[in-house]
Amino acid sequence: MNVTVSQEQTIQAGARRLLAAYTYVLDEGPLADWPTLFTESCLYRITTRQNEERNMPLSIMLCDNHAMLYDRVEAVEKANIFEPHHYRHVLSDSRGLRATADSVWIETSFICVRTMLDGRMCLFAAGKYIDEVVVEGDRRLFRSKTVVLDSSQVDTLIAKPL
Repeated sequence: MNVTVSQEQTIQAGARRLLAAYTYVLDEGPLADWPTLFTESCLYRITTRQNEERNMPLSIMLCDNHAMLYDRVEAVEKANIFEPHHYRHVLSDSRGLRATADSVWIETSFICVRTMLDGRMCLFAAGKYIDEVVVEGDRRLFRSKTVVLDSSQVDTLIAKPL
């Protein structure tokens, strides 16, 4: 289905607002709001650039339905034991990949700084998001979010979503 330039721009603007809300939830919380940014039938995965370039489906983190997103939140908040820390995401502008009348695929580069309670900071992750954003009523939601990390060396402390 052909999409007008105006429709695509409107959907992309909504997708960028959704992405801003996404990183705000991860950086400022509450993390329990994170799953509300996804459709009921969804995919969230973290992989590496090497796996993505080779079309390998291996994932560092994989949630292939809405219930798994809530399970991830519960694991972070109640089950996992890790040193408390905070994320701060910095995003590039998004690049439109393709669009239909009710969805858009965008790619956005990101870096994520992790700050520990004692003040130590490190560049925790860098990479890109590949997102499929759909329109449901008056909301924009992620149907699919793939986090592609530039490095294949991954810190073992990926407790929270990126």
